[in-house]
Amino acid sequence: MMNAMMKLTSSKAAWTAAIVAALCGFYSRPGSMIVVSAQGKTVADGIYNADQAKRGQAKYTQACSACHQADLSGSDQAPALVGGDFLDRWDGQSVADLADRIRTSMPADDVGSLTTPMSVDIVSYILSANGFPTGAEEMKPDRAALKGVMIKKK
Repeated sequence: MMNAMMKLTSSKAAWTAAIVAALCGFYSRPGSMIVVSAQGKTVADGIYNADQAKRGQAKYTQACSACHQADLSGSDQAPALVGGDFLDRWDGQSVADLADRIRTSMPADDVGSLTTPMSVDIVSYILSANGFPTGAEEMKPDRAALKGVMIKKK
């Protein structure tokens, strides 16, 4: 009886481990274990560099400042892109979500004129203006990778 209970417990533990692994984003390929979960990064991890933010600022000034203002404070026609309201709005969403929003709906008078690399540069400037740290490398315009980078309030 005790032997049967140990087998059942062991089997239960194996199933529990398999379910936990599946929920954590693991899957098995012959001979290996591959992680497919999100990177787990946030905007506080220095995901862009200063040169990219400077490029983003130039593009922002050209394409966005007429509505969102030069200081990103917003206006009657466009929300602020800096400060508490902005961070409340985007907290818990991915950098890809913000870049996609910019790319697919801005600027209002020329929707679709911004490419993915341009919108990623603008996002880097917005992150810089919100006081998030720079890193050594540029943020790549890779939507899949950016889906794993979350915007989190400080």
